[in-house]
Amino acid sequence: MMRKSVILLVLVPFLLLACSHVARRPASVSWPENFDYLTALCEIDVMLKTRQYTGDMSLRVVYPDRLFLEVYGPFGNTVLSVDRSSEHFSMKTADEDIADENEFYRLFRIRIGDIIEDLTLKGPLQSSSDGILVRERPEYTVHYYLDDNQSRICWKVSEGDLCIKFLEVNFSREISLGKSDSGKK
Repeated sequence: MMRKSVILLVLVPFLLLACSHVARRPASVSWPENFDYLTALCEIDVMLKTRQYTGDMSLRVVYPDRLFLEVYGPFGNTVLSVDRSSEHFSMKTADEDIADENEFYRLFRIRIGDIIEDLTLKGPLQSSSDGILVRERPEYTVHYYLDDNQSRICWKVSEGDLCIKFLEVNFSREISLGKSDSGKK
């Protein structure tokens, strides 16, 4: 009996560790041709020279000027939040509260207004030679992997890549997703 208990106690942490590392498949998303509203639960993967991070994220976008996102740590704590509207900007990390939108650009080399357009698929897109949609911006390129198997968007800047993989997506204001009640319009 003691031996079974010891084996069970040894196996439980490995089982929990295995469950936490099971890769989640992106949602199969039917992207509308035209939309102004998006909420999503995502995984974010930041691979820049000066910062690297992979984690969960909730996202709300209202075209043309509203963005709210929260990036979560491994224990569900918020490690970064960005709240932007036409009237204000706020970026919070564990160490800082930042009210200057230009600081976001300095850190990530992407303007928030451009991110809103990129996420809502506004403006011209081209099809690359390998069949994915691409948007060329002066300082970066956006790659849209929106087929049934991937559902992700990647910004390729000179310092590296920033990718969002969509796990759940909603284009209707009536249905809510996410861990947070913050960032409401």
